[in-house]
Amino acid sequence: MTGRIVDDDADCTAHSYGQVREFFRVHPCSSLRRAHFEVRDRNGDVALVPVAWVDMPTEAEARQLKALMDTGGTGNVTELSRERGRFRTVRYTGDAYASRRDGTTVVNAQAQPVARGWAGLALTSVVSNAVE
Repeated sequence: MTGRIVDDDADCTAHSYGQVREFFRVHPCSSLRRAHFEVRDRNGDVALVPVAWVDMPTEAEARQLKALMDTGGTGNVTELSRERGRFRTVRYTGDAYASRRDGTTVVNAQAQPVARGWAGLALTSVVSNAVE
């Protein structure tokens, strides 16, 4: 796995979408860190793995945010690859998704293949490891 792009920002509203964006309008985050990784298998097939770390002012807000992000169709933090780099057109399905909360910090990751060869189980393992 190689890191391609890293970003630090405190404007979660500007870097989110859907109901998650609305949540941030009412409950601003303390900080936002995002990273974008490319995972390649031995055949050269690529999967993108965006990871977001969101710090909230309180644990209660962090619990609410995690519950919202973990609900399908509610939006998320915008994947860094959708804002920068050569993979802007890749759309994430959320099929391979994992998250965790540690105090006031919510971490989530997902994986999306951009080429043939990646299977669900492998991608699930990648995102599970990414949030740890």
